[in-house]
Amino acid sequence: MRITGAFFVCLVGLLIGASEASAITFCKTKDERNCFTGKFTLVDIPGDAGHKLLEADFGYVDPDGVGWQTNKDAKTDGASIPPLLQPFVGSPWEDGYIRAAVIHDWYCDRHVRAWKDTHRVFYNAMLASGLNKPKAKLLFYAVYSFGPRWGYLEPGTKCPGTQNCIQMTGKEAVFVQLPDTLNSLANADELKAMEAAIEQSEPTGGFTLDQLVAIADKAHPKQTLLDTAPSKGETK
Repeated sequence: MRITGAFFVCLVGLLIGASEASAITFCKTKDERNCFTGKFTLVDIPGDAGHKLLEADFGYVDPDGVGWQTNKDAKTDGASIPPLLQPFVGSPWEDGYIRAAVIHDWYCDRHVRAWKDTHRVFYNAMLASGLNKPKAKLLFYAVYSFGPRWGYLEPGTKCPGTQNCIQMTGKEAVFVQLPDTLNSLANADELKAMEAAIEQSEPTGGFTLDQLVAIADKAHPKQTLLDTAPSKGETK
């Protein structure tokens, strides 16, 4: 189903208020929320201009107090901008979303948290990095609509440096998920329409994340996913 421009115009009237994004904040106490933990420094890899390494453990505590962390020596390609998003963003190392992208990519590859929560933390961490709300909302809509989704969760272990956090530090989970269509340009017109609708809506309060989710679910109905692991002997 393709969303029309008229549909977006009708949705503009459903908006509620939203606050401005804050500057980058690191947690000073274990009870702080919407802040980063550890240290964020990327180190060049000789002979590999497309990737960098994290110099130290780095995490984020979301507004609900849930921790998310990636680790020292984790290899990252930045925001790894897929073809669908390239017209809407800048450098993969842009300061406004690189921190969020590093954490989001880690948890998309290691399914210890639900896919909806993982995409939502991408949005919250972008705001905590100081990215403006319209761009953060567009990128959230894109990963929610066209990014990876998974069902049952892999077991996690506690994070060493972030409160209320689980992670998996080994290789990517062996897991079947629905196709990631962020690599397809077929939905570029939809994202352009959504970008315009988001920009138009901001002066009157802007779309909430729940409203963006409702639009995405209507436009792209989600297949039911397994919520428990297959029995021994079954194929994942």
